[in-house]
Amino acid sequence: MTTEPKLYTAENPLKILSLGWGVQSWTLAAMAALGEIEPVDYAIHADTTHEAEGTYAHATKWTPWLERRGVKVVTVKAGNTDAVRDNVGTNGSILVPAFTLDESEGEGQIRRQCTQDWKIIPIRRFLRTHSKATPGAITMLLGISLDEWHRMKDSNVKYIKHIYPLVDMRISRADCVAWLESHNLDLPPKSACTFCPYHSLTSWKNLKRQGGVDWDRAVTVDAAVREKRPNLQTFLHPRRKPLEEAVRIPEDFGATQMEMDIPCDSGHCFV
Repeated sequence: MTTEPKLYTAENPLKILSLGWGVQSWTLAAMAALGEIEPVDYAIHADTTHEAEGTYAHATKWTPWLERRGVKVVTVKAGNTDAVRDNVGTNGSILVPAFTLDESEGEGQIRRQCTQDWKIIPIRRFLRTHSKATPGAITMLLGISLDEWHRMKDSNVKYIKHIYPLVDMRISRADCVAWLESHNLDLPPKSACTFCPYHSLTSWKNLKRQGGVDWDRAVTVDAAVREKRPNLQTFLHPRRKPLEEAVRIPEDFGATQMEMDIPCDSGHCFV
């Protein structure tokens, strides 16, 4: 039996939080759980299935905590879960914004399609099954902090209205970290696909240094995207070289070195 989507309106909207499990969106989810912001009907996580292992461990630990406090966490997926197949379409298209090098050594970058396919479409598919698409029927909270105000933008569909509580409250990412610490809540790792071309140079080094399945997945995808465009070389790293060659760390030479990095938890990907 099919349940008819509920009718929401701009006066009585469906309230959702786009939950990426980075510092900012996790802070908003925790604030909703503790009653410091208005409650939401759903906290929706668009799982690309390519996040780092630490992100999934954080989500596994804290989802029950949220739900015990009235925040219903929903995970949606695009369908595919294979990193290589997801990134390389059947027609040879590449979804991630890989860096390119053509036959004349000209440099470029592929247009990003991964956010649309892996995040926006799955979330909107869920929303359409739970609400009727009337103007302003859905209010979507986004974890953009004050220091990222320039990334704010309106929704491109009339039935969704974007709001930015952290900006409204004048809260920066550093403030989010302080708030989480003051409430004895874990700080999550950076939220991003392991093979995201938008990683900072230091993030790539840290990923290699940590090794394991996250680094192995990135190396595999890097090789896969290159095989699909024989006349256009494609790379995940801005140096436009294979990851193993582009990312050099002191450990490669038998040394050790401490490096600091300021992560971008919400990254370039948001709905």
